[in-house]
Amino acid sequence: MTEGKIVSWVKTEGDKLAKGEAVLVVESDKADMDVESFYDGYLATIIVPEGGCAPLGSTIALLAESEDEISLAKAKILTSTSSSSQETTTRAAVVTDEVVSPVATAAGVSPSNVGPSKIWKETFTPRE
Repeated sequence: MTEGKIVSWVKTEGDKLAKGEAVLVVESDKADMDVESFYDGYLATIIVPEGGCAPLGSTIALLAESEDEISLAKAKILTSTSSSSQETTTRAAVVTDEVVSPVATAAGVSPSNVGPSKIWKETFTPRE
């Protein structure tokens, strides 16, 4: 698997999310898989729309901790030129062939280092 296809977004921008709740459906080589949120928060912005494909490891959406932070997250992603220049405190949820699990970002930040008051608690990224 070199890229993930977004079959559908179960949630829309601005929706409140609960830990364990399905956010989107991703098509893999083997089957369509629900991608769940690992945190409570809000779906701040969708970067890759339904039907779109994203290379493994690329950011497809951002999750804000509160409603007030949604506009901040949108503004921050608009000023970023690449996923590597985003905040190093970003957590990622990655899509693998078998399971969705939290991992550190490309910047090498451990999820245990991330404080609860950061704008983004999670990005969704397809990854092998």
